[in-house]
Amino acid sequence: MNMRSIKVGLACAAVVLVAVASYGTIPHVLYGKRIAGQVVDADTGLPIAGVHVAFLWESDITPRGFTAHNSRTVCYHAAATTTDLEGRFQIEPWREWSTYGVEPVDPIALVYVRNYAPQQLTVRDGSGDERPTNHLEERYALKKFSGSAGERIDAMRGGIANRGCVYGGDSQKSLFPMLKAIYEEARSTAQ
Repeated sequence: MNMRSIKVGLACAAVVLVAVASYGTIPHVLYGKRIAGQVVDADTGLPIAGVHVAFLWESDITPRGFTAHNSRTVCYHAAATTTDLEGRFQIEPWREWSTYGVEPVDPIALVYVRNYAPQQLTVRDGSGDERPTNHLEERYALKKFSGSAGERIDAMRGGIANRGCVYGGDSQKSLFPMLKAIYEEARSTAQ
């Protein structure tokens, strides 16, 4: 083996090492597809107006370097809206550049309105493929809440009030109206 072959081999190894070590810092596109649907009363089937519907895109961080420790799930985008008089909602598709070492996936839905049991649902199309797809006919049926004031506060805190999207940048601001409504209900319930 000559010296030139050794140098070329070491240079290739160095390039591969740098590429592996920097994975997750290379900019790539994260995206979400259009989501639309309706929220109805589970018992009557009637539409519910004014329901807060939020979606959180969360993914495990791909471990960087040579170890797989310290991997965690992060929310990298949030989008929220409220239902119209017919209980309908729509979230537009989005696209943004990111350096987070995450893969684009379908979101988790958070559904909340006063007097109904809040829901946290995984939005999937059933194909087994977790990449974002259009969800144009989502239907969320909410049950009226029946329980004590303490149970109501626990129901809100247990799955939706403690959710955020710290890594989502400005997109997390879309969650503020829902979180404010939860806070106001919890405050009036506790009094």
